[in-house]
Amino acid sequence: MKKFFICIFLISIFSTQAFAQITKDQILPVTLNRTETHSIVSKINGVTYPIFISLPGSYYNTDKTYPVVYMLDGYSSFGIVTQMAKLLAFSKELPELIIVGISSEGGAKEFNYNRARDYTPTYIAPEKLPENTRAMIPISRGAEKFLGFIEKELIPFVESKYRFTPGDRTLAGHSLGGLFACYTLLEKTNLFNRYVIISPALFWDNGFILNKEKEFFEKEKPLDVIIYSEVGSLEESVFIESWKKFFDLIELHIYKGIRLKTGIAENETHYTIIPHIITRGLISVFGYK
Repeated sequence: MKKFFICIFLISIFSTQAFAQITKDQILPVTLNRTETHSIVSKINGVTYPIFISLPGSYYNTDKTYPVVYMLDGYSSFGIVTQMAKLLAFSKELPELIIVGISSEGGAKEFNYNRARDYTPTYIAPEKLPENTRAMIPISRGAEKFLGFIEKELIPFVESKYRFTPGDRTLAGHSLGGLFACYTLLEKTNLFNRYVIISPALFWDNGFILNKEKEFFEKEKPLDVIIYSEVGSLEESVFIESWKKFFDLIELHIYKGIRLKTGIAENETHYTIIPHIITRGLISVFGYK
């Protein structure tokens, strides 16, 4: 009996040492399958952008082409969107997609700085912003150059490297990213044919984007695009009211070619609504009849 307990003791020691050795030497970071990272230094605004690419599971087993989804805020939301997109493609609720996440160098502080710069179309001095948002928007008015980066540098890079379906590009954005998506819609209408716009910050600069829509309408331009937009019922009223005003104008003006679906997501806040980019938004724009 004494020998039995000695054996058990020795086994436990060796097992512990072996486990410690494995955890010490073989710890690896979690990676997302079929993803790649590239770094592009923009000649237009001088910013370095980490670009996250998610490829469909079948990409290397076929010669077919795929729609491309360009998503903003890749730093915070790339994992959510890509993993759900693969799951929904498996269940045939979405086609297989190439997803391009536009990310940011550094940590959370740099991420807030970069998105404030890139997604805002006009300049507002920080001291004129509400006090609780000043730290999140220390800089503004970089949208024109950022859109130039996407159009002239990022899209050509993606389309030179991957098998894409010609003319099938989607832009997805949330909050300030949603503001930028609306700006792109009116500034470079045909750059994307699908838009997923979630909780857009359309109150920016006293409703700048609403005035831009009125100018766009006066030029009698068509909007031959598919749009899905949503806002959470539990969001601050400034988000909800500006969102309603903008999309009421879009519906009122009856643009030629537009296919639009909007909704208020019940019991969703400004952040819990983020998964709707994929679960409602992409499903809607790719399933629109």
